[in-house]
Amino acid sequence: MTTNRPQTLDLSTLRSFVTIAETGSMTRAAERLFLTQSAISMQIKRLEASLGFSVFERSARGMAPTGEGEQLLIFALQMLALNDEAMGRLTSPDFEGLVRFGVPGDIVYPQIPQVLKAFTRDYPRVQVKFTTMGTHKLIREYEQGLQDIVLTTEQGPREGGEVIVTHPLVWTGAIDGSSWKKRPLPLGFASKCAFRAGVTTALEAAGIPWSDQVISENEIAIEAMVAADLCVSAELQTANLPGREVIDHGGHLPELPEHSIVLYCNDKRSSPIVQTLAEYLRRAHN
Repeated sequence: MTTNRPQTLDLSTLRSFVTIAETGSMTRAAERLFLTQSAISMQIKRLEASLGFSVFERSARGMAPTGEGEQLLIFALQMLALNDEAMGRLTSPDFEGLVRFGVPGDIVYPQIPQVLKAFTRDYPRVQVKFTTMGTHKLIREYEQGLQDIVLTTEQGPREGGEVIVTHPLVWTGAIDGSSWKKRPLPLGFASKCAFRAGVTTALEAAGIPWSDQVISENEIAIEAMVAADLCVSAELQTANLPGREVIDHGGHLPELPEHSIVLYCNDKRSSPIVQTLAEYLRRAHN
């Protein structure tokens, strides 16, 4: 009498499978899970080989589960939820408490939501108090001990800051907009925005007149004005903001300086929880 050896579905592979189904892309799934695209591709190939059928259909619009893949997705979601609940309840009690974490609103997307999702999944006993405000206010609150860890956007870090990635600034405006052709050039920045000084310096060096179309504490107001094609702004090259796009100005606007995303986390005063979140942030931006 022969006994068939039971097969086991790998949870890491299932997590990759579910993330591809959610994002429609191996590339985006790899970014979320902090894996390489080749590693995820190999996982899916092994999964399909073990099951004997394809789990995704590939098209110009992205990747979507096949009929069999839809059935697998139901089980995968249940298995991962049970796994995450079990791990959460068994998580070391050393990892519990409160972390106060702040970033400027213009670098929330695309990485921060996925970092917070992964961190709270892995450490469900930790409460994250999340704040968005300008770099200058974040630095002040950090120095006053009101924030445990902050990310900022600066041309150069201050004492105690760690550059985790550097990107050029790019001009952004409304989708198919034309306000970038106006002179004086209408600008829209949040109050005390870290990017404004570099932008106005570049414009003056290029001899391009400019005016402040809107300066507001409310970043949503800036987004609305830019999306309405009433002004232009500048963002990090990696920013993913609604209602606007990188302006293809053909050299009619000056090149802008690079800015860094800087991490402030004082290891001497930080708890292991804070240091762990800092490591998640480093991995997400590298």
